[in-house]
Amino acid sequence: PKSPQEQWDAAPRADPDAPPPEPSAGDSAEAAKARSAFDEVDSSGVVPVDRFEDLLDSVGEGFHGDELEAQRAKVDNGSGRITREAFARYYVALCANVGDDSDDDDAEEREEESQSAREAFDTVADGATSVPSSKFQALMEALGTTYCEEEHRRTLRKLAPGGTVTRDAFVAWYVDWVLGDGDSDDDCTATDDDDDPAAESKAAATWASLTTAKEGSWKCEVCDVRNDKGAAACAACETPNPAAPPKAAASGNAVSAPGSVGPGGFSFGGGSVGAGGFSFGAPAPAPAGSIGAGGFSF
Repeated sequence: PKSPQEQWDAAPRADPDAPPPEPSAGDSAEAAKARSAFDEVDSSGVVPVDRFEDLLDSVGEGFHGDELEAQRAKVDNGSGRITREAFARYYVALCANVGDDSDDDDAEEREEESQSAREAFDTVADGATSVPSSKFQALMEALGTTYCEEEHRRTLRKLAPGGTVTRDAFVAWYVDWVLGDGDSDDDCTATDDDDDPAAESKAAATWASLTTAKEGSWKCEVCDVRNDKGAAACAACETPNPAAPPKAAASGNAVSAPGSVGPGGFSFGGGSVGAGGFSFGAPAPAPAGSIGAGGFSF
């Protein structure tokens, strides 16, 4: 038998100049896909770094310009070569970071909108931490956002129940609203009473009272509203009452126009034909001597 020293001397030695073993990309589906794609490009297990774009195409990824160079730097260790396992590790990390990158983009966008809302609020509030709800329109206009009176009136009932809008509440609401994360408000065609049960009940009762038949009433053919018997037109849409009596004729006591026939006969200017005959203009004064009912008078 060999002595311990002989056994030690006979044991195989690792090459001190050999590179350390390359880390594995693991056994995930992404790693297997990357290895298979690499082999389609080059089965030797190593490709020049300038073929990185070919490797990306083989796994269905595409980058261009500066972003392509940034991705290439992640897989290039400075040797000018890309190994099969190095590409697999890169691709596994790329797939794992897709969701994280999306979350980062969302967080960045929310912070930008928050900063804009804070600056607009500070401008309108002049440094105060709250403003009256009457300044809500000014806040929206300071942000360059279209103001819709009906929509934002509904918002204010939730955002400023006490009549004031605080800075933090406005910023939080605005970010959710502009990014579509909050409760969506109805568009501007909605009425202010749409979500008010009491108002809806009152409106229903009013409509019922207008459309309920009453004794002697008439129903408008245009809007179905019931109107009192003597109403000449509909109270809602002003459609004339089809059963209304015709207007009364002009009174017989009206002054006759010159040259017309009145109750006393013909009249010409101020004259008329009556029991005493024709008269033109004002009655002539009686002569100094005339025949009256009692005979001659002088």
